[in-house]
Amino acid sequence: RLTYDQVDLLLDPFCMVDNEGGSSGVCESVENAIDMSIETAVESLRQLQYISEQRLQWRMDGGSSESISSYELPDMTVKATQSTDAIDGWEIDIYAKNVFAANRIVTECALAANEAMALYGMTHGIPLPFRGQEMDEVSDDEINMTPAGPCRSWLAIQKSRPSQISTNPLPHAGLGLDMYVQGSSPVRRYADLALHHQIKSHLRGEKLPFPANDSDDDLGDTAATVIGIARKAALVARQLERPANDYWLKEFLQRKGTETTQVVVLSGDRWKDNVYKLFIPNFGAIFSYTS
Repeated sequence: RLTYDQVDLLLDPFCMVDNEGGSSGVCESVENAIDMSIETAVESLRQLQYISEQRLQWRMDGGSSESISSYELPDMTVKATQSTDAIDGWEIDIYAKNVFAANRIVTECALAANEAMALYGMTHGIPLPFRGQEMDEVSDDEINMTPAGPCRSWLAIQKSRPSQISTNPLPHAGLGLDMYVQGSSPVRRYADLALHHQIKSHLRGEKLPFPANDSDDDLGDTAATVIGIARKAALVARQLERPANDYWLKEFLQRKGTETTQVVVLSGDRWKDNVYKLFIPNFGAIFSYTS
């Protein structure tokens, strides 16, 4: 099994195999992680990379948020670990998790798998938590007046409305897909596991754990349960993650003291005067600032 960093290393054009058939120094770190030659691994990964790029372009042609800006804002990664060396017993590290080739391959494959599950569910009438999203129209002038990069990506986020969850297939404008479910992380998300249980039961010819109601109502209690699981999981995740990240970011910046760092002003607040959205590229942090 390869890590994201190892895949990015193998796809780096400067990570080459030498003329004598041995791997170059930068590729040696992955030799023990695979049961095939470096050349075979690189060729397979390049095919996956090509497929992911074509898939991304297809979604952009469908009007996804990437059609507004191809730049992907990095995620903020927070590491808070207990340490006897720290003054208050906690060592904090925050950094930006940038998107490279390995991330794109995994993302596009996951989106394709999720779309396939949605299509299967729709075709066979299986109650699933379909996810949809609408986007406000963005004019070419508005895009051109917004600097390319983080600011334009933030514009795409601003134009995206809150996602919806329903047993009826919905278009997902942000992803550029006609229908979509979220089921690619059953180990990490219980709602994804419930979706897997639903589809696997249908494939086995077993009774659905979350069947539709036989009455005139759109949903039965059990079918509504899988929708409720998905909605509650998303809400709880946001309620827990955002305050925690805000807390550790403030702690981290406070410990930096007078150190300076680059900050990008993404936009002004649409509803409040003198309030701006700021982005710290080194940390992947986005937060509001009142001047």
